Amino acid sequence: MADINFLNSIPLGKIFRFQDSKAALITPISFPGQNAERTKGVDTLGIIAYYNISGRMVGNFDTIQGYIYLIKLIADGAQFSSVKLQTPFINSKYYNGSSSVRVQGNIGANTADAGSDDSLIDTGAAFEDWNITTNDYVKNLVTGAVSGIDSIDSQWVITCTDSIFPETAPFTSKGYAVTATINVKVLSFEVVWNLPGLNYVDYQLSVMQVT
Repeated sequence: MADINFLNSIPLGKIFRFQDSKAALITPISFPGQNAERTKGVDTLGIIAYYNISGRMVGNFDTIQGYIYLIKLIADGAQFSSVKLQTPFINSKYYNGSSSVRVQGNIGANTADAGSDDSLIDTGAAFEDWNITTNDYVKNLVTGAVSGIDSIDSQWVITCTDSIFPETAPFTSKGYAVTATINVKVLSFEVVWNLPGLNYVDYQLSVMQVT
């Protein structure tokens, strides 16, 4: 189950479907007046971002049960503020009070020899504009190795905490995936065990983005 899709520190395994949708939310607001019985209402319109994720957890039965328990614990009320969703498939914006901030993961390939086993260069990326952070993860899609991010050095350069891009030919066109992170609240979580092996489970996870 070593992949880079996480809810907090809970691995979500392989994601098969990542649906991004937005909905309008109308909130009534009381309008002040001298006579409460005649007070009118004003509707405010807000846009809420939802994500419906279909995936599969594979591995030891007890381990999977533990992951399911932790996610259900969040869904049942342990999310006092919000939890972090991390995946390359995030492509979202949130309003931080003064401007709209873009958050985007990426799947691509390196375009230059970094000269170091712990660096990734992709001149087609915009890691700073996408708000990739040191809390995110990078995966070498050729070897399957995963690392955290030590620093974002520029729009095109990431330094990893581990040496997951070995300096061996070919030096370019090595596929990678980098996560982005958004804050969410869990709306629902459903699982379907696949019998008789009980070594993998399909799930449906629905979350709402919060700032």
